[in-house]
Amino acid sequence: QLGILIMAIVTGAYVILGGLKAVIVTDVIQSVLLLLAGLLVAFITFSQPEVGGWANMTARDLGPEGADRLHLYNASNHGKLPWTGVLTGLMVLHFYYWGTNQFIVQRALSARSDKEARMGILAAGFFKLLIPFFSIGTGIAAYYLFKDRNLDVAQDAVFIKLLTELIAPIGFGLVGLIAAGMIGAILSSLDSMMNSAATIMTFDIYKRYLKPDATDKQLISMGRIWIVVFIVLAGILTIFTMDPNSQDSFFLHVAKHQGNLIAGVVVAFALGMLWKRATAAGGVAAIVSGVIFSYSIPPIYAIMAKDNQSLIETFGSNLNFLHGAFLSALLSLVVHILVSRATRPDEEKGKMTWTGLGIFSPTQLAVFAKTLLFSLTIYGLLGALVYLKTIEPVIGACIGGAWTFGCFYLAAQVKAKETGNPVYKEDRFWAGGLAGCAIFMMYYFF
Repeated sequence: QLGILIMAIVTGAYVILGGLKAVIVTDVIQSVLLLLAGLLVAFITFSQPEVGGWANMTARDLGPEGADRLHLYNASNHGKLPWTGVLTGLMVLHFYYWGTNQFIVQRALSARSDKEARMGILAAGFFKLLIPFFSIGTGIAAYYLFKDRNLDVAQDAVFIKLLTELIAPIGFGLVGLIAAGMIGAILSSLDSMMNSAATIMTFDIYKRYLKPDATDKQLISMGRIWIVVFIVLAGILTIFTMDPNSQDSFFLHVAKHQGNLIAGVVVAFALGMLWKRATAAGGVAAIVSGVIFSYSIPPIYAIMAKDNQSLIETFGSNLNFLHGAFLSALLSLVVHILVSRATRPDEEKGKMTWTGLGIFSPTQLAVFAKTLLFSLTIYGLLGALVYLKTIEPVIGACIGGAWTFGCFYLAAQVKAKETGNPVYKEDRFWAGGLAGCAIFMMYYFF
């Protein structure tokens, strides 16, 4: 509790005094520390004789006890991460986090140009690809390490245990450096959320409804007040919800509650970008109904699954929150369409779609939709072939990755001809590399 209090005070202090600029500068420093700390812990963990490096762990993981630890997909009735939920509900969460989340979008909008914003997002994506290796892979290695040393460690305590068992004996201040990186990761998320939440409360509520003629000084003061309020609320909520002795994953705990709130938000943004007939009333209805559906679907499912063995064998006795998020998104999509059809659209706002703003022409959007559907068909076929052991996962990974990069490469070539730039200077070229690597990993760790 004392640690939570100290982190809240430190984060609040520099966010209040420095604003978004302080958030971005400290995030860069904290990200570098976190990356170095993660790589160092991974290297030392894999160097332990009980682990014997990545190749030895991979071979060991083929045994009956750990057969699925290096694989992405669990059974559809898995209690925590079913493959059907990962490919549906988790995608909804990702669309929210990377496309509509205020503190992610606000960072991109703070860039000096559109090009820098795009390249910053792509750079973050490439760094994100390291996580399966220095984070998830290290966690799997730690499982075997602690098992061989007869240590029983909770999920959320693994990183701390690695520090005390492996890093502390080395000395040279490494524990302090790594702890700084870990704490920095926590502060990085907290400061961004507080700054963005204060921005929403200040401009979307205070300035819009309470004091439209507010001066810049008044807006800054109001933003600082809201940051203090959020610090207090976040500290209280964390103290009462996080149990350091729990055997469950706190990350999944947070994701579960977040998933109950965001399905309708994703739908509202998606239809707002793609459908000129979407209305504000439809968006609000989707957001509200998404929350209602998210909380009501699991108990309804539990009633339906009672004494229904086939349903239990398919999705489990309790519906996983990822399945719930996907179902909530589908139902809120229906609500959005119905309400939008029943209300009058704003013709000016209706022009602010991808086609209305000239991002895509109707023909380009149709080609994009057809390419997406065809690609999904290819991915599904590859997944079936790998599942049936007709082809090896690495073959499916190579085909899927090459196809993905090829689609982006063709789009980058078209853009390069329009701008006169070399194709490798187009962000779509690098986006193709990022997406191709991600698809490769999805099949390689099948």
